[in-house]
Amino acid sequence: MRDLILNETDSKNFYPTPAYLVEKMLNKIPYKELQQIHSVLEPSAGKGDIAKIVNDKLAKRDYYGSKGEAPDLDCIEIDANLRAVLKDNDFRVVYDDFLNYHSMKQYDLIIMNPPFDNGDKHLLKALEMQEHGGKILCLLNAETLINLWSNTRRDLVQKLNKYNADIEFIDNGFSHAERKTNVQTALVYVDIAPDKQNTYDSFIVENLKKGKEVEDATYSASELTTGDFIKQIVDQYDFEVKVGIGLIREYKSVVPYFRSDIKDGTNNSTILFLNITSENEFIKLMRRKYWTALFNNEKFTKNLTSNLLQDYYNQIGKLENYDFNIFNIKSIQLDLSKNRMAGIEDTILNLFEEFSHKHHWYDETSSNIHYYNGWKTNKSYIINKKVIIPLNAYDWYFKSYDPDYKVRDKLSDIIQVLDYLDSSDTKDDVRKILNTSKETGQTKKIHFKNIDVTFYKKGTCHIEFTNLELLKRFNIFGSQKKGWLPPSYCKKKYSDMTVEEQEVINEFEGRESYEEVFANKEKYLMDSNQNILMIGS
Repeated sequence: MRDLILNETDSKNFYPTPAYLVEKMLNKIPYKELQQIHSVLEPSAGKGDIAKIVNDKLAKRDYYGSKGEAPDLDCIEIDANLRAVLKDNDFRVVYDDFLNYHSMKQYDLIIMNPPFDNGDKHLLKALEMQEHGGKILCLLNAETLINLWSNTRRDLVQKLNKYNADIEFIDNGFSHAERKTNVQTALVYVDIAPDKQNTYDSFIVENLKKGKEVEDATYSASELTTGDFIKQIVDQYDFEVKVGIGLIREYKSVVPYFRSDIKDGTNNSTILFLNITSENEFIKLMRRKYWTALFNNEKFTKNLTSNLLQDYYNQIGKLENYDFNIFNIKSIQLDLSKNRMAGIEDTILNLFEEFSHKHHWYDETSSNIHYYNGWKTNKSYIINKKVIIPLNAYDWYFKSYDPDYKVRDKLSDIIQVLDYLDSSDTKDDVRKILNTSKETGQTKKIHFKNIDVTFYKKGTCHIEFTNLELLKRFNIFGSQKKGWLPPSYCKKKYSDMTVEEQEVINEFEGRESYEEVFANKEKYLMDSNQNILMIGS
């Protein structure tokens, strides 16, 4: 587990919950009801002390008593270091600030040990989230319920009375904890009847009873297309989820009127069916739909190599457990940026290899590279101005309507690598360029920013570098990563090098070229820090 580094403000509110208090909290819930709890929220998760016990306590068990499926547990934590600890321990962190958390997911249980100095606000937030039904277990600073000096505290006590909350005051509850305090605590248990969330009145039935026609609800499409791209797609998700949940609730309210026979109360089967009647199941499907759509949208993925994109496609199943909101999208953007910075250099080396000996069985590819005697080896090479690879786009151009994803992905990866090496803000739209060339029947000298591409009927692709400085940068990068250039490359002047080092430089590029590189290091040598990526921004 990584070390915790908390700032002073966060530290004063961070009191990990001792195990015996968590057990005491969970014992408030009758055993049979505890077995029926599946979806859980821990909104002040800290480093996971409560979450660990909840996972173990609520895990489904088979007839032989062995531990089975863990509960559907979401964690929220405001401290970035603690969030990192939670993620390291495989807990699902869905947001940072609980007081600003917005989700339409329904939780069976919210279990919490909020910050002592504003626990009233946190518990009020939990009560608001569970108003349609659900349980709350909360450890509070007892002073919150005793000294009602603020409107917030008075409002909290009024609502706890409304819901007949079970409140138990505990002395010295944290006196033997990991972080000790003698503050008196209050264990609050609220159980809002779950049937409340199914007592929605149908506006259809009500309006029919009154003899009024129901007007069609109309929504302006422009409301879904304002603001930046990410906000647009999040707004559209929110809109569709609200409509879907409204439909599910409407279905539940009208289904009693559509029993399969007319006998009063003798048959509970229905002739009206809705495939999805669980709001949480519907929300999961909507999340999957929108996470998939996001990774299919070029506005979000245009800077990703095909391998990295595939990695995130494979995680869609996990992402359906996370709300489709700006916070989570931005978190993934940061992950993508880090992964791209870590992985694209491997892609450069893979292309460096592909442009050389990977396709050695093709006679034409022998002209792709130029061999030279490198540092401690005589098997070094550089990529020539023109390279040939097997890539069949001819059938797609003249026979197939749909774009060939293999052609598109391969060229996209090459363009991504060159853009990375180029450190330029100008990006090629590979799909658009390929589609334009297909429409015009152009197969030769298809122009991209740094290369020209020609497809031949026999299934080969000729790539010609039009930016020779970029090609040089490519060769320097590959040769350095392969260890074919002296460790002193661009660290010593040519005149200060040993004879052995000079011989490698002469073979690789010559003295004049080396001195130009040495004088313009920022142009020819890669600096990973300058390629900070803002995906989908």
